[in-house]
Amino acid sequence: MKIKLFLLLFIFTSTLSAQSIRVYNLNIAPENQASYANLFQEYHENGKRKSGSVTLQRVRFQNHVTHRVILTGNPNNWGSSIERSESDWKAYIRGSRAFRESTEGSYTARSAYWKNGNRDKYHFGQQWLIRVEDPSKYAAAWVKFAKAIEPMIGDRMMGLGAINMGDLNGATHYTVFYGESMNDLEITLNKIRNSKAYEEFAKTRGENEIIKSFAVEDILSFN
Repeated sequence: MKIKLFLLLFIFTSTLSAQSIRVYNLNIAPENQASYANLFQEYHENGKRKSGSVTLQRVRFQNHVTHRVILTGNPNNWGSSIERSESDWKAYIRGSRAFRESTEGSYTARSAYWKNGNRDKYHFGQQWLIRVEDPSKYAAAWVKFAKAIEPMIGDRMMGLGAINMGDLNGATHYTVFYGESMNDLEITLNKIRNSKAYEEFAKTRGENEIIKSFAVEDILSFN
């Protein structure tokens, strides 16, 4: 009873203070990727955000998506703390459009749980888009599972979020796990799947369906 009460309070508290997440998928030709990264860095590296971060990631194993930009933060305290002119913004957008194309799969979400860690070391991730039948049941099982495997994963990071907007073929939630490399990710996830904590999670999470999974890797990130 105490565990259930704790989980409900944790989820309620997380919802109240949850970060907004806005993901913009991009398709960038190989010859333009370095130029886009340079433009991204020039615009964002000196623009401290009021909350959260802006991150450029490389995306693998997702059709027509090579990169994505992720904006996170408190919606009540959103944006840059440095005033930028409209002409600077238009120049940035105009320049970025010369190097990239918007593509399918962009979305907004609300973070329900995030285990922080060493992002500099563990910068290679796998993300799952999931259709969840009972969000409360799934979240309670997932938080309990995440807490149970913390000793196993060390400074690696993992998170759960609820999708707000976006055409993601019926996905309602995402989960993400970060490791040091693709090999580290595979080895660690195999250990987790063989654990008693994962076995209990699989029994208690309720009906769900994985819509897709793909790999992501941090390129640049600014707070």
